[in-house]
Amino acid sequence: MGPGPPRSLRGFLGSLKRLEPRRVLLGMPFLENPPENPCFGCGPNHPRGLRLAFRSEVADDGTQEVRGEFTPKSDEVGWPTLFHHGLHFTVLYEASYWAALTLGGKLWVSTGPITYSADRLPRVGLLHTVSARLIESADTSLRARAETHGPGGKLCGRLDSAWRPASRAVAERAGIPLPEYLVAEMDP
Repeated sequence: MGPGPPRSLRGFLGSLKRLEPRRVLLGMPFLENPPENPCFGCGPNHPRGLRLAFRSEVADDGTQEVRGEFTPKSDEVGWPTLFHHGLHFTVLYEASYWAALTLGGKLWVSTGPITYSADRLPRVGLLHTVSARLIESADTSLRARAETHGPGGKLCGRLDSAWRPASRAVAERAGIPLPEYLVAEMDP
């Protein structure tokens, strides 16, 4: 990765399309994620975070999606041996965000409603997959669906979420200090 973050969102999104090969999982390079990203879910250097990483690929049915893998740790439990519900939700939400960003082509924020269901919680110590795709897409709104699957492909959980384009004015009113590369091409 070059020095510092991309200078604009267009540059950042362009870098997502180039796919930086810093780690390779199942033969696919991960999507670029700046090391200074402070996110608990996907920040690559967050000291306590999940450090999720995603790659863009085409699913068996021909649909573009983002996909990642995670292995719940022993200190991430709710019930003994089971991944905590809140962390499971976080994994699904992060995948949805990366689907909106990568497949939606610009910065989006969730608006609700969000529907979460867990058929079975992921098991600690076992490798699981998470994937997300767009199920509806328009200029002013998106709907994403994320799913987690355990060993053998069994469905663990699903999250359906709604998204709208990020607004510079809303971020400024809220006092959220965003890096320039995220703000540069946000809707006014």
